[in-house]
Amino acid sequence: MKNISKTILGSCLVFSCISFGPLFAQTIPIGVIDIQKVIKNSAAARSIRPQMEKLKKVYRAKFKKTELNLQNQKRELQKQRAIMPEGYSKKLKTFQKKVRNTQREVQIVNRMFDRALANSMREVHKTMNGITMQIAQEKSLKFVIPKRLVIFYEETSDITEEVTKRLNKRLPKVKVVIPKAKKLRNN
Repeated sequence: MKNISKTILGSCLVFSCISFGPLFAQTIPIGVIDIQKVIKNSAAARSIRPQMEKLKKVYRAKFKKTELNLQNQKRELQKQRAIMPEGYSKKLKTFQKKVRNTQREVQIVNRMFDRALANSMREVHKTMNGITMQIAQEKSLKFVIPKRLVIFYEETSDITEEVTKRLNKRLPKVKVVIPKAKKLRNN
């Protein structure tokens, strides 16, 4: 029984070498791309951060005002606690509701910023993927593999610089658009 299975296994091995031999003898044109390097060197991706910081600065100033207002209200509320204890609980509930609403608004704004960043980066990636496909067609590449998945490759297979150059030309800047808060509340 062992001899039969060894014979069958050996026959399969020989058959596969004969069948796939010509396939392995041919070189399959592949490309290698360092996606992180393309993004890091992309003018469009680098244009996103300053825009985000500028938008965040506006919202921080707004929330700083709101926070100071709430702190003043809290101090006033504590003063009134000693003067008129009967109306304090009602005013405390109103104040706590304002605090919760402000916290909710901060969370919504943070989600808006996350969504804006994701949308902007998605545009960079989409353009990068289109350029990568275009280069693959031009060079008749069958595969384009991320560099982090490859142990060894020929330098001539690396299309990172070409993709970066074309990406910077085609998409020099991405406009960051903050989505509407109403849409985020539904998600």
